[in-house]
Amino acid sequence: MNWIAWLLLIANLGISWWNARVTGLDWVESTLIGGYVRFMCWMGWLMSGLGFTWCYVLILAVFAHGSGYIDTSQMDAAISLGYLVVLPGILVSGLFIWIDSVVEAWRRRDLPSIGIAAWNTFAQIHNVYSAVNGVGPAMKSVGGLFSGVDEDEAKLGAIIIVVLIVVTALAGGFVTTELIRRHYAASVPLPQRAAPQPA
Repeated sequence: MNWIAWLLLIANLGISWWNARVTGLDWVESTLIGGYVRFMCWMGWLMSGLGFTWCYVLILAVFAHGSGYIDTSQMDAAISLGYLVVLPGILVSGLFIWIDSVVEAWRRRDLPSIGIAAWNTFAQIHNVYSAVNGVGPAMKSVGGLFSGVDEDEAKLGAIIIVVLIVVTALAGGFVTTELIRRHYAASVPLPQRAAPQPA
């Protein structure tokens, strides 16, 4: 991975952390309010978990390749499998987050909400464009991993490692999100209640 890829990875980790934090700050209130607010909390939670998962897939796949456990094509297959696992959830949660941010920008009409809506618009367009262009090659890469398994025991071992990378990253992504969410849940102090006045 080149330095631009590492910068993007760090940015993705930061965005995933931010999504988990915001979800945590709103979690208790959303439980009480329910409805749309609760649904949007779950969308933020899902986006955070999948964002961390994607980062962990990349890190684990590069580490496994660097350690000699898998070759370059198997590393690509691990990344492609991770991509295919996270993509549906990212597209669905991203769509609702984008719609919500556009509605908020229209209501508030201030620079922060417009900036968030602009970023979410860019992210959603990028994710859809990547899905259109990336799903086919990703499926081909994953399919190539499974071809000729019967004759090659080493390939079977590589498949197990690739699947373990994705499963471990998926578990790690949602555990990370849940730990951050729990840390920030109910951390905002309630406003002071007015003292009762004598009658």
